[in-house]
Amino acid sequence: MDTEQDKTTAVGRPRSQKAYEAVMKATLDLLKSGRYPSLTMEKIAKEAGVGKPTLYRWWPGVPFIVMEALKLHADTEIGLPDSGHLKSDVLEYLKRTFRSLIEGKDEIVCSLMAEAQFNPEFAAVFRDNFIFSRRAALIRLLERGQQRGELPRDTDLELIADLCYGPMWYRLLNRHSTLEDPFVDNLVSYLFDSPRPKN
Repeated sequence: MDTEQDKTTAVGRPRSQKAYEAVMKATLDLLKSGRYPSLTMEKIAKEAGVGKPTLYRWWPGVPFIVMEALKLHADTEIGLPDSGHLKSDVLEYLKRTFRSLIEGKDEIVCSLMAEAQFNPEFAAVFRDNFIFSRRAALIRLLERGQQRGELPRDTDLELIADLCYGPMWYRLLNRHSTLEDPFVDNLVSYLFDSPRPKN
């Protein structure tokens, strides 16, 4: 369900859903055909068939548009698996997440991470709307398993989420190894098949 924030811009100006969808599609299409550093507001506006002033009414700059397009892609393409078994769901969720990065979005996400180090305004939006959003989705999945009795009630779900995402970011930023399926299989096995320390 759309929230009021989804339906309006930060200054309260209603968005045209058709134009918004055109901008999101144009951004993803341009990222497929070119690299993130070459992306400009002019190129996005031209590809989407909207005016540059429209973009600037809704977003302060390119990183904000790219982040929103990636979030939309993650929400629709990755989703939240529900097989009825926690380990299987976490495995599928992480595989979808990692495959999305392997399919060409790794450089984009790293560029956004770099942008966040030097742009405090963007850093706050990126953290709250993208990083925390994906983390919250994983925690919802873990909570569902906990409610079914697959995890002890005192399990630190925040820590498990960090242990899932931490290796991803480490490999993504250092590029010393891949994010392919065998890595995800091993990661989930360590998390769910190894003895857990008592609190």
